[in-house]
Order: sequence, then C-alpha cells, then structure tokens
Amino acid sequence: MTLDVLAQTRLRIQDLPTVADLTQHGDGTAVTFALPHRNVVSASAYVPGAGGSSWSATGATFDPTGFVSFSGVISANSAYRVRYVHSTFSDGEIGQFTAVGSGVPGAALEACRVLMFDSLKRASWAAPDGVTYDDTKAQAQLLALHDQLVHEIAANDLMDGGFVSWVED
Repeated sequence: MTLDVLAQTRLRIQDLPTVADLTQHGDGTAVTFALPHRNVVSASAYVPGAGGSSWSATGATFDPTGFVSFSGVISANSAYRVRYVHSTFSDGEIGQFTAVGSGVPGAALEACRVLMFDSLKRASWAAPDGVTYDDTKAQAQLLALHDQLVHEIAANDLMDGGFVSWVED
C-alpha cells in the first residue's frame, strides 16, 4: 500500500502518532484539565469504579488542542485516567508544510524550521547538588538537519531539471 503525502511526511519527520496513558488528580473545583500534549486525535477518560478496583469509562470530551472536560467536578485528590493518541504536528500543519515545501523533503524542511524556532524555549541549568540539564544541544542537531535538507532539495532540483540546472557556468 502506497502512503499518501501526509503519511510520507509524518514518516520522514518521525511524527508518528503516540499513545499517552496518564493518571491525574482532581482539585475539587475544576471540570476541565489541561493535558501535556496537543493534537489529540482520539481519547478516552476513566474514573475509579465501584470499590476503586477498576476504571469506569466516562463521557468526558476532549479538545484537540489538549484539554479534557468532565461532566462534573472531579473531587480533590480523586484520580482520573486519560488515554489518548497525539502527535507533534496536526494534519493541517503537515498539509501546510507540504504546500509550502512542495513535497515531502520541503515539508520536512518546514517542520525543521518550526522546531528550530522552538529553540527560544530551550534552556540549560545546573543545580547546587551537581545535577545539570542542557536542552540547547538540540538546536545544533536541528541546524545540521536543516543544512542536510537544503542540500537534498537543491540536489533534487538539479536532477529534476529545476531552475538551478539552467544556470550556465
């Protein structure tokens, strides 16, 4: 079976749907809770069943932007469980990358550029006890990937008779 352009792009950028299974706790006042992911595709919510030995499905609603809403308030410190499928980019975003990038390599380049812009949120720190955290190295990897994709697209244009191939030495 041949993959469509959307699926090819998701495969190329490794944005495959991922399952999340989380247990959270209510605060006694809210009916809507934020999830740690966005682009929620399919989801189910559960609350403890009778006796607390099993989970019972609820009629909770999920917003694709990453929120779950229950029909009533979840009591303080009462658990609820959510299982859902999510991805980094929505189908609309992938479609936009494909349109702007004119194909799968160009879409991968557009996705890389979006992730590079996210570098503004990256950080590094060190705690007094010696624990360190450095998330800035991802930017160097994205820059290398960006350069590789630009080179690949230029080489494909040359092979396909693109504008670059018309230039005379």
